[in-house]
Amino acid sequence: MLRCIDWYIDSIHADVVDLSAMNVNGSYRDLLPEGVRYTGVDLAPGPGVDVVLEDAYSFPFDDNSIDLVMSGQMLEHCGQFWRIFQEVERILRPGGLAFMIAPSAGPVHRYPVDCYRFYPDSYQAIADWARLRLVHSWTDERGPWRDIVGVFQKGGDLQAVTGPRPMRIAANARITPHADPAVERRQGARPYRAVLRDLHALIQPDLYLEIGVRRGHSLDLAAGCAIAIDPDPHEDFVVKRDDVRFFRCSSDDGFYFHGATAFRSPVQLAFIDGMHWAEYVLRDIMNVERVMAPDGVIVVDDVLPNHPVQARRERQSQVWTGDVWRAVALLASVRPDLHLTWLNTEPTGLLLISGLNPHDRRLWDDYNSLARSLADRQGDVPPIEILERRRAVEPTIEAIEAAIGR
Repeated sequence: MLRCIDWYIDSIHADVVDLSAMNVNGSYRDLLPEGVRYTGVDLAPGPGVDVVLEDAYSFPFDDNSIDLVMSGQMLEHCGQFWRIFQEVERILRPGGLAFMIAPSAGPVHRYPVDCYRFYPDSYQAIADWARLRLVHSWTDERGPWRDIVGVFQKGGDLQAVTGPRPMRIAANARITPHADPAVERRQGARPYRAVLRDLHALIQPDLYLEIGVRRGHSLDLAAGCAIAIDPDPHEDFVVKRDDVRFFRCSSDDGFYFHGATAFRSPVQLAFIDGMHWAEYVLRDIMNVERVMAPDGVIVVDDVLPNHPVQARRERQSQVWTGDVWRAVALLASVRPDLHLTWLNTEPTGLLLISGLNPHDRRLWDDYNSLARSLADRQGDVPPIEILERRRAVEPTIEAIEAAIGR
């Protein structure tokens, strides 16, 4: 839903209706820009509900009075869902939008009934029947629900977004050192970029991928073709070679919009140094593995915080890992087939992932529960074996060769 809002609403001072708005595990109200006149609608009173419907198929709003109707994970529970679209068309103003999300897969989950799953063509069919335009639809491949997302318009001429839109993010800011010098601790037998240089020399990738470029120093190590993704690189970053393709966007958008064309050949070496939150790292690993050669290697930075403050999600130190370590711990438990090697590099450790299987769907099919488990444990402190690097090996050439099977 946030993607719908980011892609199709620049600014809005409008009347918005959220169908099935009860706050069970989050509210769309929190995603909308300021100035919206929001009305949460549902069949029973509860948190987030402003209007309780007397009739599920009759909305208490005038014809042509609403600018945006949004609904997530409701249509499958609606016995006569086509009547919902009929009412949506009635209450929308000309040019108004509807964002509708419904599962295409997943187990039965009655609330109180569970009637349908929707395939991509279903949204075009229902749009034609309800006299709406289907502007854009896509499938979220993450399971178990594999949601179908649809952007509908009543008349109008809105066109589907075909590329990433500018992200609303803060510019790179200088973080002052923490008042406690111990918080800024660094350790490691060798600098991480020296190890990356060794990996390039050993693998000699025809195609290299980097997520998070900063100033571009690690990207400069690539001798062949390279793809780089970063929504907010340092102001000093420049693309220096014609065989480097740079996408200024989030990694999720980079794979969504450019994945089919950018990765026509497999990646042999990838370096993930993007957003330092566990759920982002998990998605990056998922997306990257799909474009990798089976004998390729993924490198993840910042897996070994040196102090609990470095591992906080909100940055409070110059040396900062976020909770990347939690994504790695989850990966180790869900994908025992992968070969994971922690390296004792300076300042915050590297993880080498080999034994890749681009066709494995375990992370994809169980993504919702995995992401929820990460969210439920956001406050976890790194265990002592992480802080003391008990599983990390010294990053010698011999150890690196053994880790990547060279």
